[in-house]
Amino acid sequence: MNLADLQTFSLVAETGTISAAAKQLGVPKSTVSRRVRRLEDALGNELLRRGPRKISLTEHGRVLHTRTRPALKDLDAAVEMIADAQTDPVGTLRITTTSSFGQSRAFLACVTSFGVAHPRVTTELELTNRIVDLVEENIDVALRLHAGTLPGNASLMSRRLARFTRAMYASPDYLEVHGIPQSLDDLAAHRIAGHGIVDVRGIRWHHRGALLSEPYQLPAPRWLVSDASALERLAVSGAGLVVLPQMTGDILVSSGALQRVLPDYEHREGLASLVWPASRHLAPRVRAFIDHAVAHFADAPENVVAGA
Repeated sequence: MNLADLQTFSLVAETGTISAAAKQLGVPKSTVSRRVRRLEDALGNELLRRGPRKISLTEHGRVLHTRTRPALKDLDAAVEMIADAQTDPVGTLRITTTSSFGQSRAFLACVTSFGVAHPRVTTELELTNRIVDLVEENIDVALRLHAGTLPGNASLMSRRLARFTRAMYASPDYLEVHGIPQSLDDLAAHRIAGHGIVDVRGIRWHHRGALLSEPYQLPAPRWLVSDASALERLAVSGAGLVVLPQMTGDILVSSGALQRVLPDYEHREGLASLVWPASRHLAPRVRAFIDHAVAHFADAPENVVAGA
């Protein structure tokens, strides 16, 4: 059975004439007649009684129209909703990022303003420090912080959002016992905790905005962790000095849990990027968020991106 034939028969049943149905469909009357006959042949029953001035439904025609009309209405509504969604973002948008960045002012301001701009989109946030499989876990978009080029993956697309700065922090208790470093050379006497995937020993530091001529070799970390939140908790517990993105480290400073160390020094090579599954037909809500995030971070001054 051909769906177009069934839809054409239903329209004839509702309008009462082949000419009226043809006018609504924008096709010749012969096309409407041919579709109805083809449906009758497929079902093996006459559906319409064709008089010289009037068309009426047979008993089989009435049964078919009564039973199929609700389903056809639902189908029309679904098609219309999908068509509308091509220009009007709707539905649920699932975003993942790290626990720390997910609590930063820069990120929260972005998702909040997106929600205000698109009230028909519900946003779900998955905050985790593991690398989420976007396709397997049905995530629309991830916002990832990284030190260099993202690993290549043919099933994923990416767009760089912003650069951000890293700085050095330690707990007040640690600094009270071990002293506050006054220069990079003083760091040799201190314990370092590091992120397992970010080697902070040879990164390029800026001093009061100027790039140092050579990378400074920090002491080898005494602790290496693969979880950014665990690194922050190590610092808060007094384990030693840590290098954190300012957008997250400054939150802990404002709460009194950490203190900025060597405030004239910072590292500016961190990157924030959007990542999403490659698709020929990207959902409007995903496209809208990508465009919104790019514009949001492009308009944000550097100190806002850094979370200051």
